[in-house]
Amino acid sequence: MNTQYLPTEETPVLVAVVTQARDLARAQTEGWYRLPLAHAPPRLGCEVLALYQTDAWGAEGRCVRWWGWVRQIRLRRRRDLLPDEADHPRANALYLCFELGPLRPLARPVPSRRLRRVTFIATTWGVLSRAEDVAQLWPTAERRQALAQRLQREYLSEGFLTAENAEGAEGYEG
Repeated sequence: MNTQYLPTEETPVLVAVVTQARDLARAQTEGWYRLPLAHAPPRLGCEVLALYQTDAWGAEGRCVRWWGWVRQIRLRRRRDLLPDEADHPRANALYLCFELGPLRPLARPVPSRRLRRVTFIATTWGVLSRAEDVAQLWPTAERRQALAQRLQREYLSEGFLTAENAEGAEGYEG
């Protein structure tokens, strides 16, 4: 994947929520984003991760503003991702760590005109780049089926998340 170019119309995108400034800063400066395995969506195959900022961001919130190419998805314990938080109640929990290329701003942020609870949305680059509201990102049944077929055929078989990079992670059943 050449990260200098824009994704194609059909490139799979996962829109994920970012609620804290430190998580966005980490994605921008360290090139990774985490999500608890226990809350992961059933389909993870994506080439692009886009970030939805919540109301916590004030005037910058309630929109999808940033995106980055997914280089790899690894299974890690929270304590390994955030060693300064080793005493956290979920320190031993498994997380998916999305290793990202540089985050870039969308040409046009996608706002949520109504308050919505957003966690994850599987969509495509074409839908994301044309959307005028977050509500337009959720796939129709037809788009969902087409996306699932493409992911099965092209991306899940390429091993973004494999038993090899999850080796040694307690609780992982490959």
